[in-house]
Amino acid sequence: MMAGNPLMARILAFALLALVAAALWLGPARAYLGFVAAGDRQLAEHAQLLQRYRALARLPATAAPAANPAATTLLLPPLPEAQAIALLQESVKRTAAQSRVEVRSLQVLRSEAAGAVQRIGVRINAAGDIDSLGHMLFAVETARPVLYPDNLHIQARPAGPGKDAQLLDFQLDLSGFEPRGGP
Repeated sequence: MMAGNPLMARILAFALLALVAAALWLGPARAYLGFVAAGDRQLAEHAQLLQRYRALARLPATAAPAANPAATTLLLPPLPEAQAIALLQESVKRTAAQSRVEVRSLQVLRSEAAGAVQRIGVRINAAGDIDSLGHMLFAVETARPVLYPDNLHIQARPAGPGKDAQLLDFQLDLSGFEPRGGP
């Protein structure tokens, strides 16, 4: 029947071609166009962010600290060295107590000049479980003024009768920084 009617064969071929085109549009082509549109939106967001960063970069250098008063809390206050050390010790003891860490000893380290700041440090020997140690390290790293943890040594307690095997002994150096040549 179709061999005798060339018009009907062309209509059928055109219908099959339209069906294949619709299948391609609904499948991979539509997914590709959605992917391109999402990428376009993301590029537009990044362009807006870049414009904001460029505007911030054009601000005068003197305007930056006024816009960010938290930047001044990064250093210990400009105090005499003995008072700065006492402030650091109290900060470490308070952090340890809040983290449920038992401080066994606290040793003051020698101060070092590092550019425009002076590094003041303490070494603590303490004990606690792994959760307490994790809480303390988090508290130290998020503290204001900034405390810099260094030289962490952890040792498990030997298990024995009457001893808690879950406790860890650890040693940690903590440093704070103050403006050099305080009052």
